[in-house]
Amino acid sequence: MNVLIVAASPEPIPDLPRDADLVIGVDGGYQKLLDEKIDADVVVGDFDSYKGLPPEEALRFPSEKDVTDLEIALQLAIDRGATRMDVYGALGGRIDMTFANVGLLESYPGMILHGKGNMIFLARPGDSGIPKQEGHYLSFMPWKTATISIKGVKYPLDHHEVKSGEALTVSNEWVEASARLTVHEGMVLVMIVKK
Repeated sequence: MNVLIVAASPEPIPDLPRDADLVIGVDGGYQKLLDEKIDADVVVGDFDSYKGLPPEEALRFPSEKDVTDLEIALQLAIDRGATRMDVYGALGGRIDMTFANVGLLESYPGMILHGKGNMIFLARPGDSGIPKQEGHYLSFMPWKTATISIKGVKYPLDHHEVKSGEALTVSNEWVEASARLTVHEGMVLVMIVKK
C-alpha cells in the first residue's frame, strides 16, 4: 500500500502525487493538503504548526512527547499496511529536524523523503534501479560503512567499500537511462539532488 505523508516544513513543498492509497496530514502539513484539495484520510499532530482549527477527527498528541509528529504518522502508516511511504515537507527548515527525519529512514523501510528538487531513500542490501532524472545529480552516502557497486553512471564502482567520513560518492551522473546500485553490505542513502 502506497501512503502519502505530508509534514510541515517551512520550505516550499513540491506538488503532491494524487494516487496514494492512504493520505496522512502531519500537523501543519495538513494545510498543504487543503491547499491542493487533497482529502486527508488521517490528520495527526500536536498542532503547534497548523494555524487553523484541526478537524474534529484529528488524532491529537501532546507537544511534550518522546516521538515527533512524523514518527507517529509513519508508525500509523506501517500499522495500516504501508509498503511505500512518500513523505513531503520533512526536508528543509530546521537542520536538526531534517537530520532526524533522514535518520528515520533506517527505522521505516519503504520511506522516501521528497523536497523541492530532491529525493532521499535508504537502500539496503540488494539491487536498486534508479531511473535517470534530467538536471539532477545522483549521490550515495554510506550509512556508516557499506560495500557497493554502481553501474550506468559516470563514475562506476565495483564492490567498493565506502565510509561515512569520505565524500567519494557525491555528485555522480547518469550515463544510461537507469543507474544500477548494488548494496553488498551495509546501507546507503541514495540522494537525487537538483543541480
